[in-house]
Amino acid sequence: MELKLSELKSKEGQFVSIDERTSLDTISFHNDELEVVDDLVVTGGATFTSEEEVINVSIDFSTNVIEHCRRCLEPIETKIDRHEEIEFRPNMESEVTSEGDLSIYRYESGSGTIDLLPYIIRFLKLDLDPYPLCKEDCKGLCPKCGANLNKEEDHSCETEEEGEAKDPRMEKLAELL
Repeated sequence: MELKLSELKSKEGQFVSIDERTSLDTISFHNDELEVVDDLVVTGGATFTSEEEVINVSIDFSTNVIEHCRRCLEPIETKIDRHEEIEFRPNMESEVTSEGDLSIYRYESGSGTIDLLPYIIRFLKLDLDPYPLCKEDCKGLCPKCGANLNKEEDHSCETEEEGEAKDPRMEKLAELL
């Protein structure tokens, strides 16, 4: 998903359309690899202004990602449908800035292309929940046997006798209960 700077410069001031589809297997998110189930569809376009060598990109992108409930570990399909306005400026001092809804990034004026995919993945991650729930009242997993308490409403594990310690080192504390 690359912007060719030579094409943009040859069509200065004109809107160069972007209409691409690519397959992503996974997205790394909070030390987890999330499965991407649909192609990433990107549409929009870019414009080059020679006065300041600025590239303005306006894109829409969408896909579906499988997250897992933080309580019961059931898969949750998350639809991501997002619009972004990005501006690339040559040789800026800082890597990233923003002005309102506009994200501004640096690019090397001597480079031949700008790969949009890393920026799009960064924006995709903004729509993911770091602690997703399958439903608000998810009951989670049984701490003893690991059964999904949402599916087994009448679930009960054998409970220990009251006052019985699991660990012999804890016997004195168990006696206090």
